[in-house]
Amino acid sequence: MMRPLWIVLLLGMFLNANVRAEPVLEQFFAQNCIECHGSQEQNGEVRLDMPLSTFIDDEDLLETIANVLEAGEMPPEEAPQPKSQAVAEVLQILQKRLLKTRPANPLKRLTRDEYTNTIRDLFGTEFDFNGLLPPDHTEHGFDKFGEAHLMSPHQVMAYLKTARFIADRVLPDSKPVKNTWEFDVRHFHGSKNFATGGGGDYRDEDEYVLTGFRPYRSNLHISIDPEAHDQFTIPAFGEYQIDMKARSDESNESEIIGINLGDGRHPTSFETIRRIPMPHGSKGFSTRLTLKAGDQLAFTFDSARVPGRSLAKNPPKGPTLRFSHLKVTGPLTPQWPTAAMKTILPRPDMKPAELVDHLALLLTKRPLAAKDRESFVKIAESQATSGASMTATARSVLIALLTSPHFIYKSESPELSDIERAHRLSYFLWNSVPDAKLLAAASSGVLGRDPAAEVERMLEDSRVDRFIDNFTRQWLQLDKVDDFGPDVRVFKNVRRMTVDSMAREGQELFRHLLENELSMEHFIDSDFVMANDRLARFYGLPKIEGGDFVPVKLPARSERGGLVAQAGFLKLTSTDFATSPIHRGSWILKNLYNERIEPPADVLINEPDIRGTTTIREAILKHQQLESCSRCHSKIDPLGFALEYYDPVGRKRKEYRHIEELPAKLEGTTFQKKLKFTTVPIDASMTLPNGMEVHDLPTLKAALLADKEKIFKGIIGKLVSYAHGRDVTRADRLHIDAIFSSIAQEDFSLRAAIHAIVAHPEFGRK
Repeated sequence: MMRPLWIVLLLGMFLNANVRAEPVLEQFFAQNCIECHGSQEQNGEVRLDMPLSTFIDDEDLLETIANVLEAGEMPPEEAPQPKSQAVAEVLQILQKRLLKTRPANPLKRLTRDEYTNTIRDLFGTEFDFNGLLPPDHTEHGFDKFGEAHLMSPHQVMAYLKTARFIADRVLPDSKPVKNTWEFDVRHFHGSKNFATGGGGDYRDEDEYVLTGFRPYRSNLHISIDPEAHDQFTIPAFGEYQIDMKARSDESNESEIIGINLGDGRHPTSFETIRRIPMPHGSKGFSTRLTLKAGDQLAFTFDSARVPGRSLAKNPPKGPTLRFSHLKVTGPLTPQWPTAAMKTILPRPDMKPAELVDHLALLLTKRPLAAKDRESFVKIAESQATSGASMTATARSVLIALLTSPHFIYKSESPELSDIERAHRLSYFLWNSVPDAKLLAAASSGVLGRDPAAEVERMLEDSRVDRFIDNFTRQWLQLDKVDDFGPDVRVFKNVRRMTVDSMAREGQELFRHLLENELSMEHFIDSDFVMANDRLARFYGLPKIEGGDFVPVKLPARSERGGLVAQAGFLKLTSTDFATSPIHRGSWILKNLYNERIEPPADVLINEPDIRGTTTIREAILKHQQLESCSRCHSKIDPLGFALEYYDPVGRKRKEYRHIEELPAKLEGTTFQKKLKFTTVPIDASMTLPNGMEVHDLPTLKAALLADKEKIFKGIIGKLVSYAHGRDVTRADRLHIDAIFSSIAQEDFSLRAAIHAIVAHPEFGRK
């Protein structure tokens, strides 16, 4: 159960170790709080007759007190209310104390994405480290915060293994031998050949046909021998050319092929899928992939209309994909020595100290201190003395540097140096190491004096896509939209690639606003949506050709537009069969208002149980009556309930549809599960704490627009958190306010906000 914040407020009476130093606080809390939480009565099981020093340095508690006082949520409505002047004075004292108690920004290491991008930009080679480096922990939605960057023995070994993997591949002893493999329908196989019993794939004369999307049950995979099922395996790391002759049948639009880098006969991780669009009428596709030794190729029909099943004797109606020939060529080595080899070893006769200095500057963009340099020089000297080749020596030094704190961790002084500022900016907008132009601007002092030109250059560079993808994925939780696929028994015609498009809509809206210098107000509401062919069809908009997202003008009566009207958000905040007003409302507060609200993990309220008398509305209103829950839910529930006219996949509905899965029954030779559907009316009317009534999506948007200053500051706070690699607290209030004020003349443009964040003095501080 959540601890009520009004109880937390009471704890503030103990924040001052020396009561004489803060008599205003002591008097205020004693008059308004102590009655219910002393030795005689402990509401919420909290007793406060304890030493004041216990809470003196609790920054979270100070911030909570300030927030609930400012919002007018404390003291409770039924209690005598303090004068506004007294509240203002207490808030001023708390704000000053927060500024004094804010901890230093902890040491930050490269995230897995940052590490991957840095290696790619340094050596010009694509690597996938998902199987080598562990995923990053997140704090308040982002993985860039130093508090989350603890280093365990397991992680140390993972970095060592990754460094060896990199060094062996960027510094090979000999040129890889290029080969070409060709396969026809005799080498093509599907899961119907195995114990899974088939999955909608079959051979049709000189073509192999896929009908459905189930990556581990409906796919095409390749055998070396037509008569055997030993799969073709990539022999060596490198870039490979994939040429597939294929065509779609019974289709009038583009289709999507997935390339799965794993054994197609077993369940496939979605992280290994590379999706290839195949335009309508095309005869196949060509692509280049960086593959590693042991990778296998399996092809799936990702935009399939029907669930996969064995249909060889009874082909389905609707689109199919037909494959006839595959050619694989690689590893491709356009030049030898490779560009990476020349970058790492510009000369074959480098001395040990010279090699160390060169690699350290290449990897970290700064020289090593003398005391740190010595150990790396000893490694190089030891290798040279033992008779190792120059390539082997460079590999050893490279491994040592890649596993050192000099590379893994970001160097940040209390006041950032020019080079450190360049790194912060680069890892903000490119998620990677700064390039030569950015370093030159830093070294000349231009970046510190006026960063606008460099920021603009970086926003025009294709590497900014990494920022757009990474920030929106974490801010909007887009990677969780397709955590579960819509049940085709319930949500017919909601296809896998439609869900994929839903997950991309928020990212594409962010991109459009950034590229076109548009106002952040479009995050709340807009007269257009970003859509591709599949999403336009799902929304009932005019037809669009292709998978690229474009702005589409909405009809006058449409409720779409803005983040909360997007199908991806509405699906994200639902379960497989049911919507969740609590999840929807808390998402809005956390991600638009940037409020700290964590719904209790043990509270789960699904759609109405028609077998009883409790509706979701009755259950949540009863939940609000609990003293420990009312403060949060009075804000959460109206926001979430206003969206109840949209179902778990984001489609408009007029009533709830309760779904009950009945026990499986034997039909023929198989057990079949059937669903029971029951409907009940929706009553979404609720009142926000400020007295404003919301009862549907248009009234919700009106309420959000009335609060747009808070929302703009909330979004700015999210961007600042991401840029600085730390949580934004109340101590940053003046910082956020200054950025907000500075972009008012530019209609609160998202692009202007990025410029203002980088130009603010706080960007140059740890």
